[in-house]
Amino acid sequence: MFFFVALLIWVSINAYFAWRVETLPFFKAPLAKHLFTAAVVFLALSYLFGRMLVHRGYRGFASFLEISGAVWMGVLFIFIIYLLFADILSLFGCFKALSVNLRYAALVISCLLTIFSFIQAYRTPAVREEKVLVDDPSLVGLRMVQISDLHLGVISGEKYLGRVVEKVNGQKPDIVVVTGDIIDTDGRDGKRFKELFRQINAGKGVYAVLGNHEYYHGAEKNPAFFEESGMNLLRNSWAEPLKGLVIAGVDDLSAKKQFRNGGDFLAKALENRPEGFLVLMSHSPLEVEKASKSGVNLMLSGHTHSGQIWPFNFFSRMFYPYNYGKFEVGGMTLLVTSGTGTWGPPMRLFRRNEMVLITFIPSNPATGHGGS
Repeated sequence: MFFFVALLIWVSINAYFAWRVETLPFFKAPLAKHLFTAAVVFLALSYLFGRMLVHRGYRGFASFLEISGAVWMGVLFIFIIYLLFADILSLFGCFKALSVNLRYAALVISCLLTIFSFIQAYRTPAVREEKVLVDDPSLVGLRMVQISDLHLGVISGEKYLGRVVEKVNGQKPDIVVVTGDIIDTDGRDGKRFKELFRQINAGKGVYAVLGNHEYYHGAEKNPAFFEESGMNLLRNSWAEPLKGLVIAGVDDLSAKKQFRNGGDFLAKALENRPEGFLVLMSHSPLEVEKASKSGVNLMLSGHTHSGQIWPFNFFSRMFYPYNYGKFEVGGMTLLVTSGTGTWGPPMRLFRRNEMVLITFIPSNPATGHGGS
């Protein structure tokens, strides 16, 4: 049912775009109209057929279809926003001359924003710096880098990952945490990805959790990819990289709902943990209040991409109230990143890709606030 509803929405959006553009004077000639319609139909179907062929082991043209379709998703979204705005201003064509001029303006603005979004997506991720208070003097000065949502595969590849790894190492982290959606394959290939991940320099280790996309491509196959990449994969479990610091990780909580995996992931991850400052890695920013009540001091999440393409962040916030940024929840600090890569279209509009540099600083005795 979800697939058919999504397909119906997708077809409707493409049909609306074709209708509003084809009725412009530029497309009066039948040949121009037919070529444009054929292009829209091809692009609308390319991602679906590309994914189907890639899953069956085909490459080449299948990869081209997938990339074309993914790019079209982002491009179409931008065009739809401004065409809708133009239609609203002209009362959906009631003022004919105004409608034509506004739609032409919408196309020009959309083209410029599309170009800008590609440039933003391919820039090396920004470093977002965050300070976290700790009571334990031995943890003061600890540097932790969070990366998330790289979605490595056909669209985002080795060259981009190489730049990410170089920038991670440039932060001189003690610990690197990887909060899911790293690969968009089943993890059996990607030898070069593994080699690049092994080049991360973090004296106290690299820790990772599964995201929903690791579930989509095989939750039982992907763990090997993480292990072969030099990461410590935490599947509803914890680790103690140094005395006084505990890092726990849960399998993606949104995938848990979708695949109806039973059990309390969070309770299992925190079971029998030692005393110390508790960091929870959870790909999706869900069960936040529960984590706070369970004694978590710092929760790290991604998944939302902060909407990736403005104004999609407003829709994302409807499903994930903790959509992006730093939050204080009952004494727990929650950091949600916009992600280090992109999903689907290699585009970002006003929502920069990033890695998060977390530095532990001493608590302020005057406020009595610590450990978060």
